[in-house]
Amino acid sequence: MMTGTAAIIRIVFAALVGLALGYISWFRNVRIFVLIAAGSTLLTIVSVEFFRPLALPLMADPGRIAAQIIVALGFLGTGLIWISEDSKVKGLPVAGSLLVTAIIGILIGIGNSVKILAVIFLLLLFYFLSYAEWKIRSKTEQKL
Repeated sequence: MMTGTAAIIRIVFAALVGLALGYISWFRNVRIFVLIAAGSTLLTIVSVEFFRPLALPLMADPGRIAAQIIVALGFLGTGLIWISEDSKVKGLPVAGSLLVTAIIGILIGIGNSVKILAVIFLLLLFYFLSYAEWKIRSKTEQKL
């Protein structure tokens, strides 16, 4: 059984991860990343802890509630992706970033330390890719 302190620590950690991802992705509304990370962590904790007493074979599936996070993000991501007037697809990086944020929130909610290390690795990778993209853009704009 998880203590309330452990749940709060996980949710705060997920909120900080969401803040970092929102900041790195240069999205105007960073609060969305924080809400998705913390919310998916909370829903995963509730899902796992709710079904723990019902853990009889074939009686409970703790992943069933948490799986709906991905469904909700698919719906939200669809609203973020559009085709602009010049026939270019817009919003795809933000939708993908939100999906990764939700997946990271789920991993934090599960609470396995190996998965949390994977989260930190993904954050570092995301940061370095964003930095490389920024460098390439700035060099391209200087040449124009």
